[in-house]
Amino acid sequence: KSAGATPAAPSQPLQGESSRRRRGGDGSAAPSTRIVTTMLSCLFLRRKFGAHRFLGAAFLVQYAASVYLFLADYDRWLRSPLVWSCPATGLTQSINAALTFKFLPKTEVPGFAAVADKGVLSYYTVVENSFYAMQLLFACCYMHQDIRPLIRSLHIVEPFFVFFVFWARDLWPSSRISKALDSADKTTTPLNRLTLAVSAWSIKAFYLFAKHFVGYFPLYLVFLGRMSTQDQHLLYAVQVLSGYAATISIFIHTLKFKGYLGPMTAMVAYDIIIPGFLFLYWRMGALILRNADVALVCGVALLLNLLPKPTVHVYQGLVAVAFYCGILSVEPMFAPVSYGTGAIAAACTVVAAVALIRLFPRKRK
Repeated sequence: KSAGATPAAPSQPLQGESSRRRRGGDGSAAPSTRIVTTMLSCLFLRRKFGAHRFLGAAFLVQYAASVYLFLADYDRWLRSPLVWSCPATGLTQSINAALTFKFLPKTEVPGFAAVADKGVLSYYTVVENSFYAMQLLFACCYMHQDIRPLIRSLHIVEPFFVFFVFWARDLWPSSRISKALDSADKTTTPLNRLTLAVSAWSIKAFYLFAKHFVGYFPLYLVFLGRMSTQDQHLLYAVQVLSGYAATISIFIHTLKFKGYLGPMTAMVAYDIIIPGFLFLYWRMGALILRNADVALVCGVALLLNLLPKPTVHVYQGLVAVAFYCGILSVEPMFAPVSYGTGAIAAACTVVAAVALIRLFPRKRK
């Protein structure tokens, strides 16, 4: 530099340059924004399967709003149409999927993300999802004090969904987690096989418990008139989380298929609700002890579910007769036991379940 030259001032970004950098050198959106925009466009704005994409977007928006409102202002959530509109959209979406994706393989091997990392989703899994979405919609409506009178005015609807809904289960095809375990060498990679096997067994146990204590138990309490305002809040929390299991779980497989989620990330996204359910089940402990007679009815059904199918169907018929004859009354039978005793009872139930499985293996086609 020549003597006496004035030192150059440190360079400062011109006005608007920093914002252009955030958007991109050419003024376009930042890469992360473009990725999100492209993903949303690919998932929801393509013409192919347009109705399915629209219903999926409608459900996701409602579900996000439902979860937020439930946590932020439960009373407002209870007065909102989200109580029934979100599960109704989930049911509509599942029916649309069953009518749209008929080209998927018709196999009992489920192929969803939590049990397989290299399988194709079974058409049976897609179709049977509408059964569980239907159950979820009924439970959300039946537990609502303003909708319940309408259900009871239809006469047949209440007894069917409260006691006999699984009599109609064979109208839907079934995928079986046991089939996924049997075919693990074809649907899982050696690296992830053990992890996916643990995931499959966890879901299998969860489904068995949920069928009786998330499906039947709340409906029995409502039928007997035992559900308090506090009980309703807790049981609705279970139903809101069940919306994830019933509908978003299928969406996770779509993200995996499209390559937006890796196999193990998809498994975690599916299984992430299990801790939430475990927390809610723990919260339900006091409610179960407070209604020990109803819990006993559900516990016996859980064990009989492991026997050949007609057994639990006959039992459900007897339960309906007992309820309608008033053998179980509005006044609950409280079991003054500790959580330690409850844990022992749960352990005994597991042992009895394993013994029944070993003694009476259910034949699969």
